[in-house]
Amino acid sequence: MAAAAVLAAGCGLFYNGYGPMALMDRGSIRSAGEAKGQLDDTLQTAMGAVSPSLSYFGGVYVVERAPEHADGEPSLRSSVTASVSVRTKVAPAKVPVLLDRMKQVWGGECRPEVTTEAGAKRYTDLNCSGRGDTLFTLSVVSSPTVPTEQVLMSAEAFVVRYQPAGDYGASPVGPQLTGHEPGPDLDDPYWSH
Repeated sequence: MAAAAVLAAGCGLFYNGYGPMALMDRGSIRSAGEAKGQLDDTLQTAMGAVSPSLSYFGGVYVVERAPEHADGEPSLRSSVTASVSVRTKVAPAKVPVLLDRMKQVWGGECRPEVTTEAGAKRYTDLNCSGRGDTLFTLSVVSSPTVPTEQVLMSAEAFVVRYQPAGDYGASPVGPQLTGHEPGPDLDDPYWSH
């Protein structure tokens, strides 16, 4: 009976991140709280750099857990992305202004923007080094059938101790995104024209 209890306890520890492979992860991992602080700070910095200010639908945290270790133990590592969706209508002519503002706020830490096309849509991404070893991305989606652009700001942190997305709490702006938000619907005298 005692042997069964020890075996059950060992299995429980193994599958909850206390096996030998997962224990090696612990020293080089940042906490979920530290990552959330860096992600929120990165997004707040980017949003604060936009003038006149934009309105947002809200935000969301997405957690991607690293694959299991070779011995089957769950990994303690994850990457976490925090995103906010712009609610203000942004005219195509204002996209270069928005890109330039992000390049200014992040200094020389931006790679040249990348534009790809898929079907009738055009995707432009600007990647920059954000706060505390995060990656900031400004994504713009253009479509010939829609007169304004869809804009998304996101920050990603790597090598974070795994916690479910719900543990990250409220986003830095508004309610959590559901994926069912309409397209940008707020007109702005500067950004929308």
